[in-house]
Amino acid sequence: MDRFEHIGFLVQFGDKAEGNCLSQSSPFFANSDPDMPAVPVPVTQVHDWLMQNITSALEHISERTSAKENGPASATDQDVAMTDACTVSVKFSASTRDSCFIEGVSKSSYVKHASDMKCSSVKVLNCQESTIYVLAPLRYAIVYGCSDATIVLGAVGKAVRVEHCERVHVIVAAKRICIANCRECVFFLGVNQQPLIIGDNHKLQVAPYNTCYPQLEEHMSEVGILPTVNKWDEALALGILDPHDSLSHPAGVSDVQAESATRVDPDQFTNFVIPNWLAEESTGSTKDNPFALPDSYAASQHKNKKNLGEIWRLIHEASLEDNRKRELSSVLHMYFKDWLYASGNIRQLYCLQSD
Repeated sequence: MDRFEHIGFLVQFGDKAEGNCLSQSSPFFANSDPDMPAVPVPVTQVHDWLMQNITSALEHISERTSAKENGPASATDQDVAMTDACTVSVKFSASTRDSCFIEGVSKSSYVKHASDMKCSSVKVLNCQESTIYVLAPLRYAIVYGCSDATIVLGAVGKAVRVEHCERVHVIVAAKRICIANCRECVFFLGVNQQPLIIGDNHKLQVAPYNTCYPQLEEHMSEVGILPTVNKWDEALALGILDPHDSLSHPAGVSDVQAESATRVDPDQFTNFVIPNWLAEESTGSTKDNPFALPDSYAASQHKNKKNLGEIWRLIHEASLEDNRKRELSSVLHMYFKDWLYASGNIRQLYCLQSD
């Protein structure tokens, strides 16, 4: 029964995943005595039951979608109410007609605001060496096949899926996130449910959410994300790697548990600043990160801010002649310019200024 419960991370049974225990919704373990070990069930029986219910759910979705398209124009776009099991991917496929695509952005910056989004879902596909901003409330988001990029997603009320990405930084406030088959990626998360890590992943890192923009809290409230709950550091890795995949581990090693994610060192944690000129409007009330930082990260931020203040104090109090002040200013600008080029941020600066 405990292994069967893991399927609950991938399958929703009933109208709401929260509060519905998968084992109690199935005929196998319903009303089991909690003080007694559950009797094992053949996997073929579980498979048949799941397939039967998924098929029923697909038929139900098809009927609801057809009714929406043929019904009155005033019909509201509500979540599909299902009485049977349905996988996350199936739920999303019902809304693909309501998806926006950001595809193939290379060596550039790309910005989408809420007023630009005429859809409730976004797919960011095959973007490279770029910075993508989607500052809007969404239901679903998919990031697929991206590399060497930074992707900022506003507020995602249902689920985010990040798959087959390399060296990508993802910054997102979401209800839940699923990470699959990614390498050397860093996730700055404000999530209400445990991050789910599946497939073949390598060198993943997670950290608390680290940015804000004026409309962020408004967007979070619109899609139902709680700023008081952040399970960024409770990642759950599911699955076992393929023992025949020589790229993942040496031949002959079997039953290798899927790799989870490590925490970003607090001393390496920094805030990500979204430029002011990207703000769509100035009426937003968010002025700071809505998710509270853990003590170790908050202490590191305080230390860095204190060190910066001390450096500024020393510079301002230094008794320097005018020519020495000009020399110091020139050196600071030179090092900052070197950092812009070395980090690649100079390209983002040019792109954003030209927008």
